[in-house]
Amino acid sequence: MRATAWWLICQLAAATIAGDREQFKYGVDDKDAELLVPEVISKYGYKVEDHTVITEDGYVLKMFRILPKRENIVGKKPVLLVHGLWNSSANFVLNGSSSFAFLLALAGYDVWLANLRGTRYSKEHTKLPGNSKEYWNFSCHEIGYYDLPAMIDHVVKVSDSEKVFYVGYSQGTTVYFIMTSTRPEYNSKIALMIAITPANLWKRLRNPLLRIVQSLFQPGTNTILMITDVLNVFQFLPYNGNFLRIGRFLCHPDVKNNLCLQLIGLVAGQHVEGSNPRTALTYLGHYPQGTSVKQVLHIAQLIGNGGKFRQFDYGHDGNLEKYGSWEPPAYNLTASTAAVVIYYGLNDLLVHPRDVQELSRMLPHVIATIPIADRKFNHVDFLLAKNVREVLYEKIVQTLEEFSAK
Repeated sequence: MRATAWWLICQLAAATIAGDREQFKYGVDDKDAELLVPEVISKYGYKVEDHTVITEDGYVLKMFRILPKRENIVGKKPVLLVHGLWNSSANFVLNGSSSFAFLLALAGYDVWLANLRGTRYSKEHTKLPGNSKEYWNFSCHEIGYYDLPAMIDHVVKVSDSEKVFYVGYSQGTTVYFIMTSTRPEYNSKIALMIAITPANLWKRLRNPLLRIVQSLFQPGTNTILMITDVLNVFQFLPYNGNFLRIGRFLCHPDVKNNLCLQLIGLVAGQHVEGSNPRTALTYLGHYPQGTSVKQVLHIAQLIGNGGKFRQFDYGHDGNLEKYGSWEPPAYNLTASTAAVVIYYGLNDLLVHPRDVQELSRMLPHVIATIPIADRKFNHVDFLLAKNVREVLYEKIVQTLEEFSAK
């Protein structure tokens, strides 16, 4: 087990030092901003497959599979990577050769990239038009209840594996705990869940923007959803490429403390010296990727309800009709019995460290709750930081190696 972990470390170090042309052909390249995710994967020398999954409620989801570099490894479970809000599978392939998905494939893992409903790559339905109100009538609940089970079932079938490693970033953890709370039978299909900056509880707020959200979304009210229904606004921040065009004008990658990095610092936590301006610009080419208004409202409700992790709030009358009670049901986190390892940032302005620690105490099978060693690590650093490979990605790979040996 230790020998395998040391082999991986030596491989990564040797590839970096020697400039191995096959494994680390490119550094961070802001031209990746213009490529589709499968094109980025192919560019860095990995084999990619395009898979389509249909959920029980008819949503057509796209998954990208990265085949392992070392295909003769026995006992490696597939890894499912699930992105954050307004993001897509691009979350895991934008750090050039050091991208998390590539490190996993290099270590011999069968890597699966999720694209949740309503995002750039998953905007189809078997019956509903993509511009209809009915199509966009989903929150985090439906993603956890329908999308993740469909994807997990597909991965275990195609990979011929009984279990998967699940890695969720931010909202990718939100929907995971919704799944395991409402469909606990899926705990048996999870070998290990890696929760990266889990966004589930918002009891303590350091970000002024979140405090504004908290004041606007008090429990039992649903005025904003009613207004958006009247205005026929159901989709929120779909992909259009404007962020990249604006970013190239205002945020030149050769300027270390450019406007984009300053804005990221205000929202996610200041850490300019740890950020890579070129990676940030590349990220803007894949952000935002879109979602439903209702999903954003669900997140806003979780922020506004004082730290309760529960289903969508339709207002008192709507809740009574939907759930048979004045308040929406809480998700039963004790039903999430699969093993969990949590990583969080001490300088994360979107997810408070004490809320992460509280979530850890609520879950029945947490192996470890680990703060990133870099004390300035913020919410976006988990994707964009210069040192993210060393302080996070390589550690996750080592953890998976240990669990693969069990």
